[in-house]
Amino acid sequence: MVTLTVDPNTEVIPDFTTEDFRFTREAVLVGREGGTNELAVEILTNAWNAGLERRKIIWEEEREEREANRGREDRRVTRERAADEETLQTRQSRAQSPRSSDAPNLVAGKPVPEAIEYPPARFAIKKLVEREYIELSYFTPEGREEAVRSESVASQEIFTLAKDDDVLALKPVVNFRAKGKAAQDEDLTWEQLCVASTNFLEHIVIEKWPVNMIEAMHAFFFHLTNHKLRNEGADGIKVLILYQARVRREWHRQIKNPPRDGIFDISIIDDRALRTLKDQVYDAKRSALLAGKQDEPLSRRPRAD
Repeated sequence: MVTLTVDPNTEVIPDFTTEDFRFTREAVLVGREGGTNELAVEILTNAWNAGLERRKIIWEEEREEREANRGREDRRVTRERAADEETLQTRQSRAQSPRSSDAPNLVAGKPVPEAIEYPPARFAIKKLVEREYIELSYFTPEGREEAVRSESVASQEIFTLAKDDDVLALKPVVNFRAKGKAAQDEDLTWEQLCVASTNFLEHIVIEKWPVNMIEAMHAFFFHLTNHKLRNEGADGIKVLILYQARVRREWHRQIKNPPRDGIFDISIIDDRALRTLKDQVYDAKRSALLAGKQDEPLSRRPRAD
């Protein structure tokens, strides 16, 4: 881009009739048969005026750009000064009131929440942060209530020895699973699975899972809870519950130890796996009927994987 150093509005047109421009006039008339000195002066004058107009346009554009740059610089300096003043005022305020930053944001007149939901156990949240498999029972209403009761007893100041990367370290008790409290995914009811999966999906967003993992989990539970096996009654639902437990557990295992050919697409419900699990459910039911026993929990049955 051309940068002008002289305001074209102050320029004065040269006198093209003088001896200084004789060779220029002759050059202009080359190839023009019958061209006169007056014609040469007219051509040069017109060319100079056209160039002057172009320079005026460029000058105006550059002037506007210079003014815009000055405006931006002025605003930047103003912001920096304001920030410096605000920082100084903040430091002075903290020096005068050292605990003012600890004051909670209490909103006058804000109503109590219509429904108060307990958060999942910190053990479950820790698993989510590490993107590891965690039982859905931690995300049921019963599981969240149990977490509140357990954590109110186990103070964060109580530690226990735990092995971490072959090194013994002290860890808070609340980071550990409460023994006997978490139901296996295979033993959930259909209602528990639906409620827990919704809460689970909300928390993987809160814990900032990668978008592709969030989308895969949403698609997985959507296709699972809308599968046609639901129409086959209790046995069909048992198959879906068992499928959810086995497949989700394996998916997380592969995420931690990715195979060479990549991790399988959990969002696609595999009909072959469903048929295998369906046979297992029906075989177990027939065996129980022959033995005169009720169905045992799915978590106690041998896994196909």
